[in-house]
Amino acid sequence: MSTFDIQSPRSSYGERTQYDTASYYAEPSQPPPTNVLMNGYRNALNSQPVENSPYNHPKPTNPQSSTLRNAHDPVAMYLLTETAMTDSTHYEILSLEEVEGLKKEHKFLSSRLNAAKGNLALEMKLRDAAMSLSRLYTTKSPRASGEYDLDSSPDSRRSLLGPSGSTPDKTEEELAQSTRKCEELAKEVWNLEQRVQQVNNRLLEHTAGILQMTHKGLKKNLQGNMADTPETLASPNTHGSMHDFDERSLYKPIEYMDEAHGSEARNGRGLGSAGLEVIQDTERRLEYLSGRLRNMILQSNPDSGLAPIPQRSQGQDPDYPTATCEAHLAYIEEGLDMLGSSASGGPSQARGVDYDHEQLEEINARLYSVVQQSGIPHTQTLPPPPDSSQSDAAEHLAYLSAGISGLEGRIDKLLEQKSILTTQIQQQRELNSKSDAERDAHIAELAEQLTHVRKDLELSESEGQRSREELDQALEQLKIMQQELENRKEEHKMEDVSGAMASEKEARARAEAEVERLQSIIQDLEREKESHAEAHDARARAENELSRLEAHMEELRSQHSTHTEELTAAHSQAQAEITRLQSVLDQTQGETDAKIAAAEAARLEHLRSQADTHAEELASARAQADSEIAELKETISHLQSEVTLKAEASEAHERTTQQILQLEETMQLMRNESDAQIKEATEARTQAETEVARLEAVLGQLRAEMEPQLKEAVEARVQAEGEVSRLETLLHQLRADVEVLESQFKQTTEARTRAEENATRLQAELTEMEGEVVRTQTELTMAKAELDGAYGSRAQRAADITANPAIQREFDALNTRNLELAEELAALKAGKPGSSDLQNRVEALQKELRETVDDYEAMTKASIEFEKERERFESVIDALRDRCEQLETQLNEERISWMGSGRDGHYESTSTMVLKNEFKKMMRDTRIENMKILKSEQEERRRLETMIRNLKKEQAIMNGKPGISPSIPTQ
Repeated sequence: MSTFDIQSPRSSYGERTQYDTASYYAEPSQPPPTNVLMNGYRNALNSQPVENSPYNHPKPTNPQSSTLRNAHDPVAMYLLTETAMTDSTHYEILSLEEVEGLKKEHKFLSSRLNAAKGNLALEMKLRDAAMSLSRLYTTKSPRASGEYDLDSSPDSRRSLLGPSGSTPDKTEEELAQSTRKCEELAKEVWNLEQRVQQVNNRLLEHTAGILQMTHKGLKKNLQGNMADTPETLASPNTHGSMHDFDERSLYKPIEYMDEAHGSEARNGRGLGSAGLEVIQDTERRLEYLSGRLRNMILQSNPDSGLAPIPQRSQGQDPDYPTATCEAHLAYIEEGLDMLGSSASGGPSQARGVDYDHEQLEEINARLYSVVQQSGIPHTQTLPPPPDSSQSDAAEHLAYLSAGISGLEGRIDKLLEQKSILTTQIQQQRELNSKSDAERDAHIAELAEQLTHVRKDLELSESEGQRSREELDQALEQLKIMQQELENRKEEHKMEDVSGAMASEKEARARAEAEVERLQSIIQDLEREKESHAEAHDARARAENELSRLEAHMEELRSQHSTHTEELTAAHSQAQAEITRLQSVLDQTQGETDAKIAAAEAARLEHLRSQADTHAEELASARAQADSEIAELKETISHLQSEVTLKAEASEAHERTTQQILQLEETMQLMRNESDAQIKEATEARTQAETEVARLEAVLGQLRAEMEPQLKEAVEARVQAEGEVSRLETLLHQLRADVEVLESQFKQTTEARTRAEENATRLQAELTEMEGEVVRTQTELTMAKAELDGAYGSRAQRAADITANPAIQREFDALNTRNLELAEELAALKAGKPGSSDLQNRVEALQKELRETVDDYEAMTKASIEFEKERERFESVIDALRDRCEQLETQLNEERISWMGSGRDGHYESTSTMVLKNEFKKMMRDTRIENMKILKSEQEERRRLETMIRNLKKEQAIMNGKPGISPSIPTQ
């Protein structure tokens, strides 16, 4: 008897492995013996299996159990399903990642197992060949049966690879090494098989557990009119089918058939194939008739004690194959007898069925009306309910189930669409915020690059200005030298020719050196001019890129608003559909969803309004900056007229220089070089004139573009001034209302104080009156006692009073006084509600005072926020001011460059230098005056902005609390 009590399915080599009872997940304590493993793998790798071997794989043609093949038996199928559900209750359910990991591990282990099996097959062949050769050199075989004694004497073997004269020790060593390698490979294959089997078991348990959780039971029968489970055997639904049956929930057999099945199949060969087919066909038909009979009996009388349908047993006697047919015939006879005995109870059951049928029709009609009233577009419409005259209860139930399933599906789809739209809106918001941040960062980077380019351009222009000044000085020196040459020429006209030639050579040498120096300076100036042109191009590209980005930003804003509106519309449409459907099913849920959608739409609208406000503020700031730039452009146009005058003076200077050059015929080389310089200067002048014309065209275009903006700015300023005046008036009214409210509050406080004093006084008087009443009651009691003692009982006194009218009058007077005191006491007690009214009024005034304090706190917070916004706009204004200053500097430098380029290389007179210095001085003075005007305008603008902010604060307070005073007009 083996110590293992759980058998596993057959391994790949045909041996039934056994595990410990603890768990198959744990590694087995030890593998089977090596000779058993190797023999088992040898049989598994053998291509011709031996009959009746315990290690053979079962053939597909092996007969299986008749019970397992019979899928038409509902009871057996129900028992198998319930058993499988119970067995798989506690199976482990893995996550998707664990399942994928186990599948990958199974694939990896399978590849390793196949490789190990291939190596084992090769090593076993080598071992068998070594043992065969060893037997050839053995004088006598130790075993004639083919079984090899691995422990035989080493002297009886020979080497596999060595010659016949090799020593037995070497042969034994090689054979032992091959055997040891086969054993190691066999153990490795066995371990890999165990791991593969563990992974398969975990995956199968996971699959069984998932099917156990999602299994909904056997709903239909295979034949269409047989019950499935004992719970549904009494159901009137006899028109179902097995098409919806989940065949995955059935277990397939994992154990191979044992020897008993094989012997049974071998014993059944005596009947012949034709007779067995006839008997099996008869059994199926009888089973079908038995099922129909059972359904009819249960429909007519669900409480009948009819036995289940006979089942075919696994251990059926092969000598008596018709036993199942006889059992079905007996079952049919019993059912017919039961039908005959229960025929009397038909009418009452028919009436009950008719009543249930009417209820089903009414429910189906209500379901159809609900689905039609829901009004959901793009959904499959529910067909009308079946006709009562042409349908039975099963069709009505199927229609009801289909309608409910369709309704649930619609609800699920709408909820899914709602979640998808919500996710899309959230993602769009994140993308918009991210794209805005990236765009702002890119714009800031470009602005910084543009600033650097402008600074480099300013530096290069300053260097160019210095170079021009140096060139002017060199030209002046050249002019002086020419004058000296002319003077010397006139003075030493009659001197020695040799001295004249020497002086002429010296002068020519100095002139040539000076000309070379001037040529180098001109080349440097040309390079600087090219660098200036490149800087101008870079600046133009940067400005174009900045304008393009601004246009792209506006386009993205418009697209964002459009997309937001589309998403909002789609979301509201989906929300409306969900609301309409859920209003039919659940009114409360629909209202909640509608509130959520309204809150979301309101929040989006609020965000959009904030974005529009911010854009308007930026547009106003840009308009102000453009107006200032327009003013600077006007100043530039005014200065251009002065530049024209300077150009005329330059032309006069040119004429004078030409006359001087006509007198220098004796200096041919110098004149040629001067001609070359004149040509270069003329080209530079032409380029400068072209640049001036282009800049004038640009200025004209900018002026034309800025005029409507300037008009708009003026109109906006007029509107702002009107708004400021209106807000000042409103502020005065508000202050008057606050003063009135403060006076009312003081009056209310004084009234409250007086009311408290009156209440205290009345309370003291009430206490005194209560004491007086108590004292009067005590005296009255004592008087009554004395009266009883002096005058006897009440009847006697009544008789005496009747007899004495004076006593009667006194008694009436006392009663009247008593009533007056009671009324006064009641009046004093009634005085308390008046004090409570005063208390309520005081509390109301205190509440109003608290609200006023809260309003002032809100005003303080709003003022802080407006102050932050003011600082932010001031930073923007400072940046624009810096840009204006840079533009003004650039324009001044351009003017100077125009003046410098206007000279064509000829000599200039002293008047030209004086005019240039005067022009520089005038430009400095103009710039200082413009800076003063700009500062005054900025201060005025800041003052107006502060006033507008204060007015906005007051207007916000007034709009936020319109009920403080009825005299505040509504805006």
